[in-house]
Amino acid sequence: MSVLHTCFLEIAKDSLERNGELWTRNAISRAYYGLYHSALRMTDNVTPQYSKDGEKLPGGSHMRFYSACCSGEVAAIKNLDVQKVIKIGVKLKMLHAQRVSADYKLDRKINRITAISTLSDVEEANALIEELLGSNESSLIA
Repeated sequence: MSVLHTCFLEIAKDSLERNGELWTRNAISRAYYGLYHSALRMTDNVTPQYSKDGEKLPGGSHMRFYSACCSGEVAAIKNLDVQKVIKIGVKLKMLHAQRVSADYKLDRKINRITAISTLSDVEEANALIEELLGSNESSLIA
């Protein structure tokens, strides 16, 4: 069985039902990865390596991907609404920072409110992705 982006969200929600900071951190991390893998569908799971000007994009795959979303370059790949893709890129960038804190900054307290907010942001962005991909598929058929 393949793992879908929705599986990460299910684990995030399950983690929120449990008590303890480790579960809270896990909820943030899994919610972020659910969004990341969902958003990758906008590029058929390919992370852009170069800008439209041919320059190598900086950072790791997550930074390259959200940077390409924020610049509008991802929107051009499947002719998606630029402003909506930029909004998704900004959410990815913000939530990536939350995920890094949850996974690596163990000396910082991570609270449950942050995890709840993260999951809400992810669900909002996922709805936008579904809208974009659904409307794009409709435009390809017509």
